[in-house]
Amino acid sequence: MIEVFKVFYPTHYNFAALTILLVLLLIYLLTKKNFKWSIITLVLLVAFNVAIYKRTADRTWTITIEPEQSSDPYYTPQAQKMTFSVHKNWTITDEKGEVHHWCWVEEYWQEFASIDLVAKLWGENSSKKMVQSTEGRASETGE
Repeated sequence: MIEVFKVFYPTHYNFAALTILLVLLLIYLLTKKNFKWSIITLVLLVAFNVAIYKRTADRTWTITIEPEQSSDPYYTPQAQKMTFSVHKNWTITDEKGEVHHWCWVEEYWQEFASIDLVAKLWGENSSKKMVQSTEGRASETGE
């Protein structure tokens, strides 16, 4: 378990920062002899780390990187598949010197980044009605 955290936390330092903050909160609560909140904080800390471990240990992620188009008609670049796992190749450096990494954190981020928040907040139909009303006003004024 420690080996997984040694690899995971330097790569995803935001999770490490949250863990450190929880440990500091636990120390603070213990110095104030607030045992009820200390137990709650300890349970949160353990649950957070167990969840990270279960999502990361003994799993592999494979992504396909599409190559750039070449102007040479005789050269057809092949798509490159990269496989990531904690114990073998957590980060991969390619021939250009770029470091690649992929795991469940990036998968969640891609799902979150693809959400259209404006459409979720106001709805698709209301945004379409708003566009139609502004187009209608523009045609009435002769613009």
